[in-house]
Amino acid sequence: MTSNDRSQQKALPQYMQIAEDVRNKIRVGLLQVDDPVPSASALCEQYGVSMITSKKALQVLQSEGLVYSVPGKGTYVAEMNVMLRTMPYRHFEQDERTYVREAGRAGRTPHAEHATHTEKASDWVARRLDIEAGEEVTTTTYKISADDRPMSMSVSWEPLRITGGTVIEHPHEGPHGNHGLNARFRAIGWTVSQIEERLIVRQPTTSEASELSIPPGVPVMEIRQTVRATEGDSDDLVPVEAADIIFPTDRYEFVYMMDRPK
Repeated sequence: MTSNDRSQQKALPQYMQIAEDVRNKIRVGLLQVDDPVPSASALCEQYGVSMITSKKALQVLQSEGLVYSVPGKGTYVAEMNVMLRTMPYRHFEQDERTYVREAGRAGRTPHAEHATHTEKASDWVARRLDIEAGEEVTTTTYKISADDRPMSMSVSWEPLRITGGTVIEHPHEGPHGNHGLNARFRAIGWTVSQIEERLIVRQPTTSEASELSIPPGVPVMEIRQTVRATEGDSDDLVPVEAADIIFPTDRYEFVYMMDRPK
């Protein structure tokens, strides 16, 4: 460790220094998958810190998906089998639904629970879709699992002014019911051309923690997504879907590809 490394470590809060020490032991193989990690009390004694500090260090490691807890037994090194969510190419290069591709890439079996209904757009939804509040939208809620482990939950809205009366009006029915946005909207003459995502890291609500089986101390990534498309030869970008997606941060890694503008 260089003097610069040491000075940087001294600048870190104590719980982050402890988390980094344990993290390094996992990286170099001193701690293997399913090996026990020192308890909060053991970390207190080893580093001369308070119980609050040692527990916070373990919470950091758990939020990163590096360790898992077994109530009444202890904390152990987790197998790093998080799923990757890659942007933006996943939207422009695939026809299947995103969760199917992500689970398949990780060698896992996906399962989706979904429900769809029609409702009038709230002001929140209308602003996202650039429509008037009160216009009809198709609303779909999702809960996605992989190998029976909850991975995400979301709600999406599509404007019926675009999809109404077409073969994709219901997102999970008809000839394109198993397809993602790319193929669905292409079927009615629209091309997905732009995706905007706003990322918010926060603590889960009580409902989210219950639905997704999120352990204490693990935050969620909320992604507020707006998908815009062009129709035919037009260059006008029109919102065709808005979605709010919740991911537990111990189960997903987010990868963003950014090419130089041409």
